[in-house]
Amino acid sequence: MNTDQQALASGGTHPGQFDWLAIWRAMYDAERAQGEAAAPAGSDCWAGRAPRYAAAMRRAPQPDALMQAVLAQLRPTDTVLDIGAGTGRYTTVLAQHVAHVVALEPSAAMHEQLAQAVAESGLTNITLVAEGFPPRTPVRGDVAFSAHVLYGVREFAPFVQAMHASATRTCMLALMIRHLAGLVSPFWELFYGEPRAPLPAALEAFNALYQLGYPATWQLLPATTMRYATLDEAVEDMRVRLRFLPDPERDARLREALRERLGVGDDALLAFPDQLAVNALIQWDVT
Repeated sequence: MNTDQQALASGGTHPGQFDWLAIWRAMYDAERAQGEAAAPAGSDCWAGRAPRYAAAMRRAPQPDALMQAVLAQLRPTDTVLDIGAGTGRYTTVLAQHVAHVVALEPSAAMHEQLAQAVAESGLTNITLVAEGFPPRTPVRGDVAFSAHVLYGVREFAPFVQAMHASATRTCMLALMIRHLAGLVSPFWELFYGEPRAPLPAALEAFNALYQLGYPATWQLLPATTMRYATLDEAVEDMRVRLRFLPDPERDARLREALRERLGVGDDALLAFPDQLAVNALIQWDVT
């Protein structure tokens, strides 16, 4: 920890005098409790969604705005840790520009899609680790990168401290400015009678980092929106987000609600016209 970090940490600085680590946990707990009250999530929430998610990610051209900002800071000799690599949305893009990528993904369903994407790419400089973060065997890299993972992590501090310890140059977090709960909320309220509780996202993360003594910077970048090839795909995705099992009568109501809210974009895909499509690339140096 450098001098600036020690000063921030020893002074107990909380941006705005709020305990952002407690706020993070409270938001996580509220969202989780609301979801589990509707229906238990199960052991692997991606088990039925991973193939659809992988297909949706393949529709997004790469490198996107986020990846362009990341690649601009990488070196050909770098080892990059892709923490929570998912279906490999960014793994293979990173591997084309650096010496080595270590991709960590704990979900068996997502890891299967990740392994398939790596195999199809033909790239040989990727190591796959079927574990969460931090893994049992420590990993090290020049850059620790994690995109859209922290929403599902209750304890913010141990995660980012482990990132800091695993990197030799830079840590990067990609998070939405506002979580997708805002899009799900009208449908949640339609069926459950209350808005969907939001998960913490970029604003909370930025302040929590300062509370921990990591003076981070960020860039705001255009994000890929939630888009669907068909209305059936939208129904399947939203059904999972609402914790529903298939039910013809309820699916018909959901289909009609989606039909009313979705629009057709320039790419002929269905999308919510009121999405706040902004990512934050938050980063801090470790030296």
